[in-house]
Amino acid sequence: MNKTMTALAAALIIGISGAAMAKCDCSDCYKKRGGGFMEGEPQVSTVKEAMGMADDSMVTLQGKIEKRIKKDKYTFQDGTGTMTVEIDKDIWNGQTVTPQDTVLISGELDKDGDRTKLDVERLMKKQTVVK
Repeated sequence: MNKTMTALAAALIIGISGAAMAKCDCSDCYKKRGGGFMEGEPQVSTVKEAMGMADDSMVTLQGKIEKRIKKDKYTFQDGTGTMTVEIDKDIWNGQTVTPQDTVLISGELDKDGDRTKLDVERLMKKQTVVK
């Protein structure tokens, strides 16, 4: 009987936490669930604002990738400043990006002393509308 009650309690807890996460609209929950529909645009910060944020903060930036520094590190700029971003090859998701393209990148800030880097988890090339 004890095993049955324990299993029932565990199922109830898992069900409640899953239901609570399904109702949450925060970016951490979208990350945990692996993506999905999000009403409206993500909150976009500037490089200047991101430089003042705490380590491990989640941030979305819009700007241009200027150049490759080495392997998976790049220089990103948005008009308010420049920052190093780390983009693993699977994040590109088949997209080709040039320094002329505007991108939307999201990820986690990594602060080490006076250096700030963004570990990019999502990258979306902004499409140019031609009329």
